[in-house]
Amino acid sequence: MRLLIKISVLAILQVLAIRTLADAPPRLEVGVADPSAPLTFITYGDTRFTQRDGAANAVARRALVARVASDKPAAIFIGGDLVYEGGNPEDYETYRTETAVWSQAKIPIFPALGNHEFRGCDKDLSPCLVNWWKAAVPSEVRSFRWYSVTLGPKILVLLLDSDSSLKPGSEQRTWFEQQITHAGSQMEFVFVVLHYPPVRDPIFPRAKDEKEIARYLSKHTHSLHARVVVVSSHIHNYERFRRDDVTYLVSGGGGAKPVPVLRLFGELSKLGTAENFHYIRFRLEGGDLQGTMVRFDPERNAETAWTEPDRFEVKARDSLSPRKNGETK
Repeated sequence: MRLLIKISVLAILQVLAIRTLADAPPRLEVGVADPSAPLTFITYGDTRFTQRDGAANAVARRALVARVASDKPAAIFIGGDLVYEGGNPEDYETYRTETAVWSQAKIPIFPALGNHEFRGCDKDLSPCLVNWWKAAVPSEVRSFRWYSVTLGPKILVLLLDSDSSLKPGSEQRTWFEQQITHAGSQMEFVFVVLHYPPVRDPIFPRAKDEKEIARYLSKHTHSLHARVVVVSSHIHNYERFRRDDVTYLVSGGGGAKPVPVLRLFGELSKLGTAENFHYIRFRLEGGDLQGTMVRFDPERNAETAWTEPDRFEVKARDSLSPRKNGETK
């Protein structure tokens, strides 16, 4: 009898484990043909695909899409506000039409949820989520609001939902902590992509729980094997910060109406331009991750419209070498 009870308990635990795994947000994989070769990928947000007048600068948005395609990235990560109105299927049709060059090149696209994904669904979010699941994310993500992606053998990307709780004990926060702490020693970089910026120009008010991510990373990043880079949007501009060994980027220049920032309080790019339509190109080569802000000026001619005014690097921990003064970069 005891043996039967033990077998029954074991069977129940196995069923629960399978069910939990099935209900967990998916981890997608982007393979690379040669793991030792340089790897390029793109991040940015606030593209606001729509036909609505005044909601975005369509000229800048389309120029950025074409330029991104010319970089031939292994993947594109979008930090929310992919469309202007998530309740309007026509906005997603505009997204599909204007990014046809990405589809033709078979570039994987991984968006995070932003506040505009829920625009038009004030009383019931379901129609907006269904539109996003059907038109924007890979089929494996459908029914989930956050998920992860491995980009080659060295990069893990966590795509979060800023409009769901990120407080300790919440479902998303528990998942986030598990992904971070169990990333594995082979992962040299962990990217966190979300809409609301955890670190940004303080003149802009906090949106929800995004600062919880910065608090967690400040406490734990020094014990992690991987370097952490956080990319957000929502503020329609570009900013770069470094806090407690974490690189924080605001990349909201995908086409939405530009919003000036002060560039005080430790902002590192020190750009002199108020309006910054742009995306961020990352290139991983060996243990060096190079970041480049690629800026488009719609007021300039084709020869001078494109510049790269901010560049930075993030080194894998294993590639660090001691400096003369005993510190490491």
